[in-house]
Amino acid sequence: MIVFFLRPHSWDFPLFLHVLGAVLLFGGTLTVTVLATATWRGRDQAQLLSRLAFRMLVVVVLPAWILMRAGAQWIVDKEYPHTTPGWVDVGFIVSEPGLVLLIALGVLAWASSRRGGVGRTAAAMAVLAPVYLLALAVAWFAMSAKPGS
Repeated sequence: MIVFFLRPHSWDFPLFLHVLGAVLLFGGTLTVTVLATATWRGRDQAQLLSRLAFRMLVVVVLPAWILMRAGAQWIVDKEYPHTTPGWVDVGFIVSEPGLVLLIALGVLAWASSRRGGVGRTAAAMAVLAPVYLLALAVAWFAMSAKPGS
């Protein structure tokens, strides 16, 4: 019986943490995008929707970013101790500035929830959240397709 190993078993757990964090980050960011857009477009439940967006950022998105980033660094240290391929660099390019974007989104979500979900902060969230979601989609493509390798 021939058994093919793609990677050593010691890499399984850090890779699992990275993928779990990435999936939670993408799903949480998608939820924040939908909530921010609904807050901006609909005035009826704007306060509730903006509070939900803020809570989603704090409870799901930021911990997922930490989990994704910690798992990524752990697996990169094991798999590529000297140089990283270009698709890994795409992940770093998206994740590092992504934290700054998430902090900005958090501040905007907090301000929007304090103002009842109306105003420029709600509009800024509705614009900024899809930008980060698109960046995550680019990183997702790079991680799964591994172009150039």
